[in-house]
Amino acid sequence: MPDLRKTTSQKLAAQVGAGRFPFLLLLAFTAAVVYLVAVFVPAYMGNQRMEEAATEIIHRGATQNLSDADVRAQLQEKAREFGLPEERRIELWREGKGMAARIAYTHLVRFPFYTYKWPVEIRVKDIGF
Repeated sequence: MPDLRKTTSQKLAAQVGAGRFPFLLLLAFTAAVVYLVAVFVPAYMGNQRMEEAATEIIHRGATQNLSDADVRAQLQEKAREFGLPEERRIELWREGKGMAARIAYTHLVRFPFYTYKWPVEIRVKDIGF
């Protein structure tokens, strides 16, 4: 006849490993999120810094009536400083006394088994006053 008087420690011994799988899934998910943040944040910050610098350069070019070549050279220098890809397009045009620019490039975000091509387009416009 089976012994129906199992102690509490014997009942808990069967459930010792039951909580490990959800914990491991949560740990793997947390590690993936931390990795994605570590990969995307530097690229995003570089894009934001380039947009701020382009706004400043375009404003200076419009108010001081700088040549397109000077403004383009300043934008190229800032792009190199911020580590943007070499394959980038910088378009400049004048709108009356104002100036506008479009900077487009593809930022490569590398993962262990895949490289994501993140298209970035920065549009800046200043009226020149």
